[in-house]
Amino acid sequence: MLGLVGCQGGAGGSTTETPETTSSSTSIGTSEPTSGSTSTMGQVTEGLTGETGSSGQTTTPPTPSTSTSGDTGTSEGEDPPPPKPDALTHWVTGDPADADVAPTGPGLILMGGSTDVDAAFTWQTQYLAGGDVVVLRASGADGYNDYLFTDIGGVDSVETLLVDTPALAQEPYVAWTLAHAEAVFIAGGDQAVYMTAWKDTPVEDALMHVYARGGVIGGTSAGLAVLGEFVYAAYNDSVIEDEALLDPYNMYMTMDREFLALPPLAGVVTDSHFTARRRLCRLIGFVARIVEDGWAPQVLGIGVDEETALVVGPDLVGEVLGTGDVHLLHSNGPPQLCTAGEPLAYAELEWYTLAPGATVALPAGVPAGPPTLLSANDGALTPAYDCVE
Repeated sequence: MLGLVGCQGGAGGSTTETPETTSSSTSIGTSEPTSGSTSTMGQVTEGLTGETGSSGQTTTPPTPSTSTSGDTGTSEGEDPPPPKPDALTHWVTGDPADADVAPTGPGLILMGGSTDVDAAFTWQTQYLAGGDVVVLRASGADGYNDYLFTDIGGVDSVETLLVDTPALAQEPYVAWTLAHAEAVFIAGGDQAVYMTAWKDTPVEDALMHVYARGGVIGGTSAGLAVLGEFVYAAYNDSVIEDEALLDPYNMYMTMDREFLALPPLAGVVTDSHFTARRRLCRLIGFVARIVEDGWAPQVLGIGVDEETALVVGPDLVGEVLGTGDVHLLHSNGPPQLCTAGEPLAYAELEWYTLAPGATVALPAGVPAGPPTLLSANDGALTPAYDCVE
């Protein structure tokens, strides 16, 4: 099965987007996908409480009903799924039985929020062998189901799972459904909820299993935020504007790690809505904190613009798709000053901007061409950069 639909404050992907924990706009990133070509992907298909589901829209979930295709969810030769827990809300479009195919990846989709990138979802179908997609989310409804099954096509089914508590993340049916998918896409929403509900649960292992067997893992907005080795978790709401530069240990700078360990994203922290929300300043803060706290000697920050995706194939080479840019920020040893209550001082970080069609090998993240050298001091950047959205 495939995909997690993701939308969140940090990275977003559906009709409503929000910064990390709150949503305020009507763009597609938060709870349901919006296609890059103005597709209305978010139509309601089959909705069930306690049944498999697909990514959700910002609209109210449909009245629970039974799936129109099949009823056992098993395929010949496959182990049967565990019972569906009554507390689980999910939606299935297509054949609910496991496709029982071998994906040919692995691959990654790093999507920056707002309108979804059709080309990225089309790209992933080459690795899915016509199998199943799962959309993983903690809010919203089944907005991705018809979009991925009908508009994009090439898959056996799309199921959205609404997993918003650690108890649901421990359910055997959830882990089984994720592990048997050929692709999982994490929708936008709130990465604090994702980390609280999914970290240190079978969801982690199931996602890694999908990638290890050649499937595709992806996420948008908040869904993108949790893909790297290091995560800006936004446990205390979102850090904005120049707050990360003025005090890299302020209450909103809540970092975490050890959720996923995807090889192309080793040593990586991600961010979404990058240019639209002026997030270079906080990405510098994320990178500085990770190095200062001794989590890694070298860190790569990846910022993805809205309506943009970086897709990474089995060769670990990423390509930029969509209408915006992908930004790569390299640490430069330890910061000169990174302490609570003081402005960050960090000199000569290398910053690259990749336009659509550009490629880069990960996790090295060093494209062709010279970088721009950035320095942070006294709450500002050189060259000058406006941190205010």
